[in-house]
Amino acid sequence: MKKVLLLLLAVMLVGCSGEGTEKKKEADVKKEDVVEKEPAEEKKVVPVKFEEVDPESKAAVEKLVKKYNVRVDIYKQDPVDGMEIAKIPEPITSDLNKEENIFSQVLLDTDFIKHKGHYKIDARYNEDKKIIGYYISIEGIPATELSEEGEEWAEGILSSMAIAWGLGLDIDKFDEESDIALDEEKPTYTYTDPNTKTNVTFLFADWDLGKFEIKYDLSK
Repeated sequence: MKKVLLLLLAVMLVGCSGEGTEKKKEADVKKEDVVEKEPAEEKKVVPVKFEEVDPESKAAVEKLVKKYNVRVDIYKQDPVDGMEIAKIPEPITSDLNKEENIFSQVLLDTDFIKHKGHYKIDARYNEDKKIIGYYISIEGIPATELSEEGEEWAEGILSSMAIAWGLGLDIDKFDEESDIALDEEKPTYTYTDPNTKTNVTFLFADWDLGKFEIKYDLSK
């Protein structure tokens, strides 16, 4: 029995030795493959300057920003419910960055001034660098922590309304449809503005967490 055990041990040691040698050979081969087949350098995506945007679209975005900032001043000067929110910097200097089949340009990326929260406004362009819409993402405290007036979210909501006003949307309709979206508890709700034919989409899937987004897709 002892001889059999020694024989098995010897066979196992030889096998392990051979396996180690084979693994070393395989590792060497794989190493050579890595050296020989180095990946080609990824093509860098170069941002597009705002000056390169379609002239008509460039003028439209600049007009929206000016109207947005005028509305911000109106909110601040309101004698009853005056509230200060950030303006979009002028002149517009931010670049456009490619995202799949569109270009996205950050117009404003800022924290709430009074309460804890954050919001970001983007302009969206097609591959021909023509404006196709705007997008705002808002993040504040969870809905369960809101006061009865909900003022902790006010800066983000006012910003979304300033975009709607700047685009010439029916503000009463905008407010009414947002309430419907919440009442129906749908994660995505879209309506078409009667004045401009803009498609407005409310993305309320994470509303309870204090996160929501609104898309303004311009009519073709």
